[in-house]
Amino acid sequence: MVRTSFFSVLAYAVAAQSPHATVCNGRACRPGEGNPVVTHDVNPWDACNPCPSQAIKGMPHEPDPSSPQYAPLVAAAKTAAQRHLVYLCAADYDYREVVENWHAAARRVGVSNVVLYALDSEMHAHLLTRGLPSINGTSNLLAWKNRTRLQRHIQAAEAERHLAAAAVAASGLDVLLMESTHVMLGDPSNVLHALARAGAVETAVPRGVCTGRSVGFFGCGPWWSLVWLRGAGTEEQRTRAVAFQLRSLEVGFVDFYLRWWNGAHCIFQGFGKNVERCTRELEAGLTAADLVNLTRPANVRLAGGCSTSGGLELGLLPPSFYAQNVLYGPIEPAGANALISRAPKPSQRDRLRLDRYDQQDFEELVASMKANKLWMLPS
Repeated sequence: MVRTSFFSVLAYAVAAQSPHATVCNGRACRPGEGNPVVTHDVNPWDACNPCPSQAIKGMPHEPDPSSPQYAPLVAAAKTAAQRHLVYLCAADYDYREVVENWHAAARRVGVSNVVLYALDSEMHAHLLTRGLPSINGTSNLLAWKNRTRLQRHIQAAEAERHLAAAAVAASGLDVLLMESTHVMLGDPSNVLHALARAGAVETAVPRGVCTGRSVGFFGCGPWWSLVWLRGAGTEEQRTRAVAFQLRSLEVGFVDFYLRWWNGAHCIFQGFGKNVERCTRELEAGLTAADLVNLTRPANVRLAGGCSTSGGLELGLLPPSFYAQNVLYGPIEPAGANALISRAPKPSQRDRLRLDRYDQQDFEELVASMKANKLWMLPS
């Protein structure tokens, strides 16, 4: 006898309806207003339920820069690139104000080699009306819903962001993948061009909080939401950077994460779990203790089963590049003085098994950005 829980029945009932709206009472919804407010105990998005017919557990398309999926994005990136570097930001309509803020911050520090990748048609239309450089990625995001088991929106959006960055890198460009909540307070280009000139690093991520535990990167966890891919290097470097990106995404698709927890973080944890499959060797002259007070990029050689291309030369970027040492509460001085910063959340809410963020999430986010002097748009 097959047992069916109340929540499984609820999942089928709600999945048949649209859980997301962009028009509320005849007007454009405020960010998050058209999304349901849900809790951990009453959330239908705990499974791929129902799944698309013959749903796959992998990616709906490859990051081929010449494919119909990514050729428009790559063309825009090549037009925007300066010294083979482009900044890529991807988001949906709920994030429209935050994306405008991201673009205003970039313009404020003199960064113009940017591409905005719209994850729904409403976002694409909105950015175009603002005169901002948008590429429509709606069909690419919908492919996750239509073909894969990655049904929750925030997970699919995170996966598509990383896949799109891989396509740009595969085209021969260096790309810094950023979230719209990453605010530029200075121009990161000199740091990234220096990495390219040094020649070794194939992927770089900011060094995160150091816990002292001998796991991951010698006790310091990277922030996988902000990733630099070396696409403009040698063919071998480009291949290794893209292969590591894809392998990490595959690890993040583990059904355990898709069923019941972790919001968008199954993708980020895929990168972390993938690294755990590698042997990890710090560059000569550096110890784990040096990472705690890191003042320059540090190289870590990854080898073994974490990539299909023989490993990776990975750079850890110092807190002066990006610092997010707290998730909740007031921003710390290190974050305020970094080239890129991000506002912490005011408090922790129950975000497990979430499909989309609601209006309260966005209101709290914008309020925190304003309080931490990361809001560049007129109030």
